Amino acid sequence: PDLELVPLSQFCFAMSRNNTKVTVSEPELLNTGGSPRRKVLVLYTGGTIGMLKGPDGSLRPEPGALRQRLQKLEELNQDLFPQCYMEEFDPILDSADMCPEDWCTIASCIERHYYDFDGFVVLHGTDTMAYTASALSFMLEQLAKPVILTGSQLPLEEPLTDARSNVLRAVIFAGRADLSEVCIFFSSKLYRGNRSKKLDASSLTPFDSPNFPELAVVGTEVKIHSRLLCNPPKGRFRVHMINVTDIVVIYVVPGFADSIFDSVVNSGKVKGVVLLLYGCGNAPARKSAFLEACGKLVQAGIIVVACSQCTRGSVDIDKYAVGRAFAEKGVIAGHDMTAEATVTKLAYLLSKELSPADCKKVMAENLRGEMFSPAHTLDVSSWNNLHMSNSWTSLQSIP
Repeated sequence: PDLELVPLSQFCFAMSRNNTKVTVSEPELLNTGGSPRRKVLVLYTGGTIGMLKGPDGSLRPEPGALRQRLQKLEELNQDLFPQCYMEEFDPILDSADMCPEDWCTIASCIERHYYDFDGFVVLHGTDTMAYTASALSFMLEQLAKPVILTGSQLPLEEPLTDARSNVLRAVIFAGRADLSEVCIFFSSKLYRGNRSKKLDASSLTPFDSPNFPELAVVGTEVKIHSRLLCNPPKGRFRVHMINVTDIVVIYVVPGFADSIFDSVVNSGKVKGVVLLLYGCGNAPARKSAFLEACGKLVQAGIIVVACSQCTRGSVDIDKYAVGRAFAEKGVIAGHDMTAEATVTKLAYLLSKELSPADCKKVMAENLRGEMFSPAHTLDVSSWNNLHMSNSWTSLQSIP
């Protein structure tokens, strides 16, 4: 039988229906000794970082426990650190339970407190952190302040935890005045959020930015690669919620059944399809039905984007004849975007109610540094020489 595909929005609707609606607590001061010159809001959504061991030895969330432990961190009460206030999700979520509705809750919290704080830290589980970071990078339009996502692989209560250093360093970066984008900080490195991927399930260095250099590195000195940072915005901050997420992701494997595409077209609900193809955007040339099926999707007004299954590299659908045939059918190249950035960018654009033609046009544009842009060719190609250049900005104090 044909595979029945369930759009992402239906999946998220089922989760929302079966779980209590998320609410957020009021901000509570964590460090009375922090510098009052700058203020950071810490939003705790969930994840391993705040979990405690239950009677059976398994990890589980405990409301209020993380806040109490953070209030006891001596480092936070040094003048180097900004004053930190904390809000907590209720219920606390495992990151596997995160869905677009929760991305909107996070965005709403930032919007509500945007002019009260200098930066924001989002404590989040690692499994879907890259999706949340990518989504927020698009939803938070004209962002002029740092939004830093972090978490840990081990709970804060563990003696060898990575949580302590991740939180403290994320707070420092969130207190900066020269960062104006959504980032992930993990294990001594600051990454652009919509360039990041979780590549290791158990390592204390689970994240990487395969197609773009890290924005900052923490060693004996803390340095920011200023030439790679997003430029400050020129407009007023605003939030655009993601409310259209009828998107499916299809991972192409040898010998797959073309009939699955009929299910997508006939559903009448799917608005976007992300194809994970081989290499630089290659697909089986002998499966003419696959090519015709992609054409049917485009004719039905469905946006089809081609990404690579490879971690590194870029999609170039003009490189091979079969790829060029996809382009002629209306399939868009995802270039070097991650699957996480591609899905969330597509959901963001669909939520703006753009026409298919406009959506396809904007998908190919670099909106938040999520994809290669000719304007940044020099920055990327000269990365190996930048460690010796004066483009590094020292991070020794809060301005």
